[in-house]
Amino acid sequence: MRKTLLMLLLFTIQYFGQSYMNIKYNDLTYKYAIMNDISEITFNAGGTDMTVTFTNASSNIDQLSNIAEMTLDNSILGGGNPLPVELVSFTAMLNENPQRITLLWTTATEVNNYGFEVERATSSTTPRQDGWEEIGFVEGHGNSNSPKEYTFVDEESLSGTIQYRLKQIDVDGAFKYSDVVNVSANLPDKFELMQNYPNPFNPTTKISYSLPKKSNVTLKVYNTLGQEVVSLVNKQQTAGRYTVEFNPSDYGLRLASGIYIYRLTSGAFVSNKKLLFMK
Repeated sequence: MRKTLLMLLLFTIQYFGQSYMNIKYNDLTYKYAIMNDISEITFNAGGTDMTVTFTNASSNIDQLSNIAEMTLDNSILGGGNPLPVELVSFTAMLNENPQRITLLWTTATEVNNYGFEVERATSSTTPRQDGWEEIGFVEGHGNSNSPKEYTFVDEESLSGTIQYRLKQIDVDGAFKYSDVVNVSANLPDKFELMQNYPNPFNPTTKISYSLPKKSNVTLKVYNTLGQEVVSLVNKQQTAGRYTVEFNPSDYGLRLASGIYIYRLTSGAFVSNKKLLFMK
C-alpha cells in the first residue's frame, strides 16, 4: 500500500503543474500541501506515521490512524473552495530614535494571495469607515503552506491613538480585512536638549534631544574658546526623540581632558550644555 501511494504521489507531481495533496482528518479538519513544494514523503518502519518533507527543509508528521481521507487534485480540498490566507498574528510596535511604528504579521498558509494593503486611521477619524487611508502595500507569497513573516514601517510621526488594519487581497480581486491593532504614541510637545550621560565620560557618552515638529537640526561640540570640534548631526529630522552616541575616537579626535560645550540648533531654538571629558 505504501509503495502504491508513493508511486501515485510521484505520478501526480509529474503530471500536474500545480496540484495539491489534500488530507481530511477524523475530526473533519483539513490540511493541504502544494505538490511542487514536497521533496519527499516517507513512512516509519511500523507504517503508522507519514512524514512529508518540503523543499524549504521543513516537515510535517501525521499519524495515519488520524487520517480519514487523502486526495490528489488540481484544487484544494478535493475540488472545494481554496483555503483562505490564514493570518495567525498581527502586531504593532512603537520604536523611538526616531519614533516609528513597525507592523509585524505572520501567515500560516496562503492561497492565491496577491498581497496586503496597509491601512491607518487616527483617533480623530476612527471608527468612521471613510477614516481609513491606505499607506502602503506588501506583496504576498501567492501559494504557501509554510509560515511567512511580513514587516511594514510607518515612517510618519504621529501622536495619539493610531489604528492599523490589513486588507488582504486575492489574485482575483477578492479581499477581506484583518482585526484592528492600536498604538498609543506621544510626540514631544517642545524642543529640549538633555544633559549627556554619563558625565564626566570616557570613552563614550550619549546626548538626547526632543523635537516637537519636523525641522533642520544641527548638534555640534565646541571647545571653551568657541571653536567647533565636531558636528554630530546636520540634517532634517522628523518630530520625535533622538539619542546620539559621542565617542571622540570614532571621529578621529584626540581630545584633551576638560570641559566642552555641545549645542543643539533647530530653527529658532538654540540650547547649550556642558560635557566633561576625562582621560
